[in-house]
Amino acid sequence: MRKQVKEVAAKCQKVFIRTFGCQMNVRDAEVIKGLLIESGFKILDEENGQVDAVLFVTCSVRQHAEDRVWSEIGRFSKLKPKPLIGLVGCMAENYKEEAFKKMPGIDLAVGTNNIGELPQLLTKIFNAGRPLPKIISVGKARRDEVVYRPEFRQERARAFVVISEGCDNFCSYCVVPYVRGKLRHRPPDNILREIRFNIDKGIESVTLIGQNVNAYKYNGTDFIRLLESVNSLRGLGRFSFISSHPKDIAGHLFKTMAGLEKLEKYLHLPVQSGSDKILRLMKRGYSRRRYLDLIDEYRRTLPGAGLTTDIIVGFPGESEDDFRKTLELVERARFNSAYIFKYSPRPNTEAEKLRDDVPQKEKQRRHRTLLETQRQISKEFSLGAIPACRQTGIAPLDYE
Repeated sequence: MRKQVKEVAAKCQKVFIRTFGCQMNVRDAEVIKGLLIESGFKILDEENGQVDAVLFVTCSVRQHAEDRVWSEIGRFSKLKPKPLIGLVGCMAENYKEEAFKKMPGIDLAVGTNNIGELPQLLTKIFNAGRPLPKIISVGKARRDEVVYRPEFRQERARAFVVISEGCDNFCSYCVVPYVRGKLRHRPPDNILREIRFNIDKGIESVTLIGQNVNAYKYNGTDFIRLLESVNSLRGLGRFSFISSHPKDIAGHLFKTMAGLEKLEKYLHLPVQSGSDKILRLMKRGYSRRRYLDLIDEYRRTLPGAGLTTDIIVGFPGESEDDFRKTLELVERARFNSAYIFKYSPRPNTEAEKLRDDVPQKEKQRRHRTLLETQRQISKEFSLGAIPACRQTGIAPLDYE
């Protein structure tokens, strides 16, 4: 089969990959590129008229991100000749066969844990000739560790290293557990081996990533011990991690962070809302008071360290008083930056059953108010009115 893949790749070399979403998707796209390159396909850095296949590595966290994907697929579907179009990742897992009905231009749908099959699936479609057949491969419980072995790296200075996949939190608004599956942790030896490989390639900065990194636990290794092991690696310049969940932060994490000289003094800690009522509806598992106590402890232990967050406005049932509590929390917390989103119902989530009762105009107003408040705080950091942290170059979420 591998020889057959290489033969098809020689005829159809040009694949363009468009990525939407968070760092997990960025790493997934890098993995896919590596798999395809090792199978003989040529990866295009930018689209052009000669592309043979277009793969969309997708995000289902927000409606806006999905809308952009559908729009791009529509645009590529109009090309003559039409390239093979693949829907990859969260949206493929979420929509499954429905994706072909929603957008007939799609030829291939591949789920988050099925990405290792892409070279063979592309081969099968191209061998079939035109009209291209429709193929779907979704629903795999966990991805094979082998997908992380390709040598391709997108950047020379920094690399993302996945330490865990999936999520068991089932926050009421979040689609991630449904599209990335149950929480699974990679063996620490494999994680450290991947980091050593990056170091050997001259990459001295890595970011450990997962939906909830501080829930990491594999046999006798917890997140703290993993951080200590990474810190001890010879040749590593610096490292960071993202994202954390407030309910899973151990009390000694901040002391550990302070004592690890290679670890960036930066924490992305999503709060989502400053209202206890909304936090309960969101099923976040912590209170406003608990969150504020955590960040107070963080700043006492690591003075001047960076702190960023995620916030959702317009969640079902969010009153003006609930929003005011979120605004007050932002003013009290003084985040270096915040990633603020308007709520949109996600398929299959518990919150989808709730009445989306905050009008769009009101969501926009609350979104604008929070953005303006956070911009002023961020400006004070940049002007030195608030002690600034060292810049990590990490954007926790990059929803298109």
